[in-house]
Amino acid sequence: MLLVLATLCVLPVAAQWRVGFQAGYTHNSLSTESGYFYDRRYVALGGFTAGVPVQYAFNDWLAVQAEVSYAQKNYGMRRSGFYDALREDRTNHYLSVPLFARFSFGGTKLRGFLDAGFYAGGWLAGRREGTTFSVYAENVEEDNPSGIGNIKDLYTYDEKYAFDSRRDNRFEGGALVGVGLEYRLTPVWAVLAECRYHHSLTDMQKDYMRGRVPRYLNTFLFQVGVLFTFGGNQSNN
Repeated sequence: MLLVLATLCVLPVAAQWRVGFQAGYTHNSLSTESGYFYDRRYVALGGFTAGVPVQYAFNDWLAVQAEVSYAQKNYGMRRSGFYDALREDRTNHYLSVPLFARFSFGGTKLRGFLDAGFYAGGWLAGRREGTTFSVYAENVEEDNPSGIGNIKDLYTYDEKYAFDSRRDNRFEGGALVGVGLEYRLTPVWAVLAECRYHHSLTDMQKDYMRGRVPRYLNTFLFQVGVLFTFGGNQSNN
């Protein structure tokens, strides 16, 4: 009991608020099945992320952190064989609020950390660009065609993705883990670099049809940033 009371007395003194900014690169992939399209595959694509973290540190090894985070979660579709000329790239804009615990370890200046928690957010907008053909166009007569482009007129497109409220699930939630390094330049300023993984637990689609194939996003975020400390004990010692 005395130990608990002592801990409660120490926490307000050692506790610190920190706020910052971070940005970096995303590497996102779509987890799904190709179904009957045996020649179709999905590829991971890169993107951009930026966020504003707010952190409450109980002591030098435990903190909780919340963020407002923007991230591009992009992916592409490729075909092979007869249809290898067909492709599509998707750019997806997400805004989310990660909430997690941060466990720190190391010296007074250079410290490592591990993150574990959850995130929730929304699919703001999307864009699609690629190459396809019109299913209503007449076939071009050619003996022994080697690809779809030999019998169909191909065209490219680059357009805003039109959401369908019956099909698209614009809410996303999932689990996250991360690892990184922080270097404390002064008692109030620190720089950091981290790798974080977001594993979506929500399908991109609603339950709008029988036999639908679930679609989940898996995202790696590589970020650098700065943190400013205020309140509490700001000593590096």
